[in-house]
Amino acid sequence: MAHNGFKGKVQVKLIKKVFLDSDGIYVDYTYSEETYDNQTISLDSQITFNLDWTVNGEEYKTPGHYWESYLQQKSVKKEEQKLFKELKKQSLGLDIEDFSFKDNTLIDQEAGNRKKHLAEENRKNGKDDFYGYYQIPYQTMIEEHLVTMRIEVGDTDNTSKKELEENTISLYSKILPDGEDEFYFYSIDEDNYNHIGYTFNVQDGKVVQDEDD
Repeated sequence: MAHNGFKGKVQVKLIKKVFLDSDGIYVDYTYSEETYDNQTISLDSQITFNLDWTVNGEEYKTPGHYWESYLQQKSVKKEEQKLFKELKKQSLGLDIEDFSFKDNTLIDQEAGNRKKHLAEENRKNGKDDFYGYYQIPYQTMIEEHLVTMRIEVGDTDNTSKKELEENTISLYSKILPDGEDEFYFYSIDEDNYNHIGYTFNVQDGKVVQDEDD
């Protein structure tokens, strides 16, 4: 981890020998760092060593999902809570259960490249928490389209994509930053997992429907 620029601590939870295409040593561990905003952020991860303790692939020597750690910043969580409270005040036909910033860079290659560049700039400036990925300001996250702002809603009598679209029209969007948003509903029962999403954009305080919808 240190060789790859990670300054935190590793706590090993499990070690066992495995038999795959070739024999190896499986390690289940937790990686943690103390961050600039006085938090300890932990990530669970796994690695499989060869019997001589080498690893096939440099990318496996990094903690899992460290590139999403920027979403755990106190400033980001504070903004999520603020926007959630503002959304709850609105009289919509939906029960708003949560608001969160969701990482958009795994499905948007351009956004992923921008995030990688931001992390490189952070490292150059000594902001090396989680290899520079932690200290990305939430305003930059939104402006660079690194995130989708997800408004999670609860079940109603007939939650549908049409209902989500209708509530988008009546949404008081001036409280939301410019960027991509999504009304999102999901339910889980014994038989299946059901989810519905409706994506829209906010620009200058106004809702702009996504062309894909």
